[in-house]
Amino acid sequence: MQAFRSLAVVAVLCLGGPLLADDKKNEADLKAMVGNWRVEKAELGGKDITEALKVLKFNIREGDKYTAEHGNEKDDGTFTVDAAKVPKELDVKPTGGPARGKTVKGIYKFDGDTLTICYEHDAEKGKRPEKFESKADTTLLLITYKREKK
Repeated sequence: MQAFRSLAVVAVLCLGGPLLADDKKNEADLKAMVGNWRVEKAELGGKDITEALKVLKFNIREGDKYTAEHGNEKDDGTFTVDAAKVPKELDVKPTGGPARGKTVKGIYKFDGDTLTICYEHDAEKGKRPEKFESKADTTLLLITYKREKK
């Protein structure tokens, strides 16, 4: 019986180790995302839509929460990340807008104070982008954000 318990503990430690490391990566990325962001560049279906999104206010708060405001429209929601995947993955759960109640799948990357996210804009498709690109005849939304300085 003692041998079985020891084996069970070893199994938990071996299997739990990667999960704990992944959780730490996720926590580190979530913490790094906190702040106010502005759109630097945006493409939808291969078309530049930067000007249309220049007024977007995007705020990420602790607790995996965000607020996006575009004119009079406001969307609050939550999101999760998987920093262990390549590319890193993100699942957004909006509480407003056309994707309300759905999961919007995306990928993300950091480079200093730059956050790049590629989303599947059509949440009905439920497919996650594989690359940071928005080609013509797709509904992929590629946005590069810059952190606003305090």
